[in-house]
Amino acid sequence: MFLSNSTNGNQLRRRTRDSSTSIPHITSPKTKALLRERDATIASLQKQVLSLQNQLANLSKEQAIQNYHRKRQHKPRQLTPYGTTVRVSTAKSGGRRRQIVQAERSRMGRNASIATSRVLDALEGQRGNSIGGVGMGNGATTTATTTGHPHANDALLQGNSTRAILRRITEMFSSPADHVPYLKSDQFAKDLHRLNKKVRAVLEDEPRCVFLQSPAYVFGDIHGNLEDLHFFSDNIWNLGMSLTAGNFVFLGDYVDRGMSCLECVAYLFAMKLSLPHKVFLLRGNHETRDVNGWEEHYGARSFIYQCQERFGQTVGFQLWNEINETFDRMPLAAVIDQDIFCVHGGIPRPISDPNADGGRIRDILNVSKVAGINPPYEHEEDEYQQVASDCIWSDPASEEQERTSVDEETGYGDSLRGGGAICFGHKAVSDFLAQQGFSYIMRAHEAHAEGVAVSKGARVFTVFSTSKDHNQGNNAMAGCILIDFEKMQVIN
Repeated sequence: MFLSNSTNGNQLRRRTRDSSTSIPHITSPKTKALLRERDATIASLQKQVLSLQNQLANLSKEQAIQNYHRKRQHKPRQLTPYGTTVRVSTAKSGGRRRQIVQAERSRMGRNASIATSRVLDALEGQRGNSIGGVGMGNGATTTATTTGHPHANDALLQGNSTRAILRRITEMFSSPADHVPYLKSDQFAKDLHRLNKKVRAVLEDEPRCVFLQSPAYVFGDIHGNLEDLHFFSDNIWNLGMSLTAGNFVFLGDYVDRGMSCLECVAYLFAMKLSLPHKVFLLRGNHETRDVNGWEEHYGARSFIYQCQERFGQTVGFQLWNEINETFDRMPLAAVIDQDIFCVHGGIPRPISDPNADGGRIRDILNVSKVAGINPPYEHEEDEYQQVASDCIWSDPASEEQERTSVDEETGYGDSLRGGGAICFGHKAVSDFLAQQGFSYIMRAHEAHAEGVAVSKGARVFTVFSTSKDHNQGNNAMAGCILIDFEKMQVIN
């Protein structure tokens, strides 16, 4: 009844407007009562809406405060390449002065990084981008003064402290030819032994899949090639990793094939220990005992041969095993900007509902903290051993494999490598990226003369960071990829 009368009233008002006459005065007591009832109802509803808005605002504020305290309590604040500049100025308005505060967030330049590093190095006992005041880079070191004696640091660096070990290894990396006696000495073996123990503890604190932000440099296989590792050092972090903006992600295969496996491992481990939240070392298939202990296949280029040839059968085997124990603790994958999946080989087959919360990333995170993979330890479950094996062994399917051996339903097939390894096709890539909400996959594991190759509709990038020992010709290049927010740049 009320709705009908209201409609008639609206029609009446439209007619009076059209006829250019004034709205008639309402005299009916019943109509007046209905209008007052309507107005009261509207006012009551408005009051309820206002009350609900206030309650929602209070709840949002309380939730924001709780989230803020929870993050501060459980999640350490990470350094980023951004700085916030606050400017305060005074303006006149109507004869009165008032302050204007402007905040600007921008990326810090090289000068800011150098100044920050100097401040950190000057702090006694500071543990940050440099350990014990030793800046890690192209052999360039910055040592904080510990006492007033001019030779105090020189005496300290002769010992077995972490600072001394890192100093010897970075100086070795800067000029290997000048440190041949050290590389063949018992001191180098002892340094590797102590370095392993410390890096092992750092890796145990990392999840099986690490998460980081760009900018980030992504490197593929190194394979004991010290020359190409020097190329990247000279051209990418020539001021040292600690003074270079961004993170460094290495996709595995640090040993075998090349003749400088021990030197490469020592340098990368030193970088990891010095910059644990900036350098990330993923695991490749050559970081397993079945592969890097295959002396019959690789001969003098195998990792176990180089350990024993350098330090003797007993010490060499012990050191080889200790380094493999560190490999056992390396993460299997990384995710950059919640958008780019990084792994040595490829995407693992799902062992649970891939559409459930976390999907394949959850499967990787559930892999044992200490995993032998090839061969596995007794405590490793078969399904998670499969996940880890897929991460370090799988390859993108070739066009021929897409037609002949890839399963149309799953998108996976048998790899030409054999031994239970798999390949993944277009469907597997599409399903994985859609389920995880990612855009790209970056992996290593396959040699390419240009250093970087693209496949699967430009969604899979293969990075190879050594130009030698893989039958790619004299003009082969070593490559890496810089991920800088929405841009990707190939460097080779």
